[in-house]
Amino acid sequence: MRPNGPFGYSRKQLIPLLAVFAIVSFLAFLRWRQVANVQPATSGSTVLVLDDCDSDYKNPPFEDAVKTFGRHAELMKTVADLNICQTVGGCRALAVSPDGSFFVVCENVGDRLTAYETQTGKKLWSIAGKFTSAGISTLGMTYALMNEGTIYGKGVVILDRAGRIIRKGDVGGFDIVLDADRQALWLVGADIKKCNLDLEVQMTCGPIGWCAVSVDVDGDGCIWVAERFHPDVKGSKDRLLRISPKGEIQKTVDLDWSPLCVRVDRIDGSVWATGCRARKNPLSNLPGKLDRIHLGWIAGGWLRNLLQRGRADEVTQRYDRQGTRLLEMKRGGNSIEIDPADRTIWIAGQKKLWHYTARGEKLGGYGALSSSQKWVAVAPATQETASK
Repeated sequence: MRPNGPFGYSRKQLIPLLAVFAIVSFLAFLRWRQVANVQPATSGSTVLVLDDCDSDYKNPPFEDAVKTFGRHAELMKTVADLNICQTVGGCRALAVSPDGSFFVVCENVGDRLTAYETQTGKKLWSIAGKFTSAGISTLGMTYALMNEGTIYGKGVVILDRAGRIIRKGDVGGFDIVLDADRQALWLVGADIKKCNLDLEVQMTCGPIGWCAVSVDVDGDGCIWVAERFHPDVKGSKDRLLRISPKGEIQKTVDLDWSPLCVRVDRIDGSVWATGCRARKNPLSNLPGKLDRIHLGWIAGGWLRNLLQRGRADEVTQRYDRQGTRLLEMKRGGNSIEIDPADRTIWIAGQKKLWHYTARGEKLGGYGALSSSQKWVAVAPATQETASK
């Protein structure tokens, strides 16, 4: 007798198979929860997360916040009442001073740049303006990029430790990094610019099709840039670029995913990049088979739409200084940072803050975060906190 059930099984055979599948899936989910919620440890540094946790950025109260981990066992809300929204990449909207004593936040909706004491969250100063990204020098000077309705930026300012603007420049960018050893400033966006610390442009190179969304500097004075593809911009690409101090492209790494943030390990020159990869749902052909099954409301339009909908998987990759891929992880996000004390990796994922070793081994993860974009930064332990 020919089976009258789907996929060659009778209905009586299908029911226990579905039950076994449900039990196995539930046990796998419990195991995943156990591993995913292991609380990570720190080297004594303070880890900060700027979380876009309020989807309504038009009507108060505004609930975006900076949360910290390191001095205590759990993520704690250190700064509240911020107003930010998603951007096209992991720019330095959250930046920490080299000595770890204070950090600054760029509120791209609240239109202000504010400095806070790392250990207490106390506000140190705040100025109004449309700020995107910032970097802080060893002297405590803040270099901040400004924009006026464009992702590419329309200016840069220098602020002293009291938050006073001491210099302005008309060069712009989406992300910024300071090379303290060579007294240089790199800005990336529509193109790539190198400036001195007086904001004078020393070099410009323009291999960018749409937008360079992240930049970091290595120990040789070269930079690594993350460029993103845009379907409506001819010549745009998903790739990483290594560029010399003179503006020469030394290495191009083409990607099959979209990079959002890049960071360089100064110890060995290796490069970490994180972002997302668009994928077709592997079950997208299943609705055609379900048409042969009479499952009532289960096979309704919502299930068909769910199965046919594409998805964006998180991804993080590590490369050596020559651009050879060393590893890939199935966790990623909008922002990534390296703890200089132990070289562990912190990734601001879609719903969690992930912690990995330099070899890509999972150390743990934190929930209690939004599903929107997040920015992560690491404040090295000060002498005061190290003695506690």
